[in-house]
Amino acid sequence: SQAISLHLIYKAHREDLLGKTPEDRVWAKVIAGVLEDLGRDGMGLVYNPNWETELPKVVAEKITPRLKKLNDYLAGKKFFLGDNIALVDFGAYFDFHVIRAIHASAISEQPNIVTFLNTYENIPEIKAYLASDRYQAKPIFSPNAPLKI
Repeated sequence: SQAISLHLIYKAHREDLLGKTPEDRVWAKVIAGVLEDLGRDGMGLVYNPNWETELPKVVAEKITPRLKKLNDYLAGKKFFLGDNIALVDFGAYFDFHVIRAIHASAISEQPNIVTFLNTYENIPEIKAYLASDRYQAKPIFSPNAPLKI
């Protein structure tokens, strides 16, 4: 839940992670809403016993249009709110990571999202974590999910 993240942000006095300006905070909420829909699309596939037949339709009708909007919004930006990472970027990374595992070309066809992922994964602390023994690439979801990612 976002509650834990928000609590930690306020506890650490890092409200800037929510956006530096009121306009940033509005955009962060808009982007979070699109990401929530994208995440729901991905989860719907992961836990759908008929995911193989549903995949092409969900990717074409839901996932790709949402990714296109997010890709367009990222144009010329390092992160969703500009040059500095924000809370919304962490959620975006997770959702993009899931979609990349489900249908890699849906992500690879969005150059600004690919750049975002590379930028995020090359943040020194994140890069070190991804290279560590603590990082577990899979399973992302329950081993009982029909779609094994």
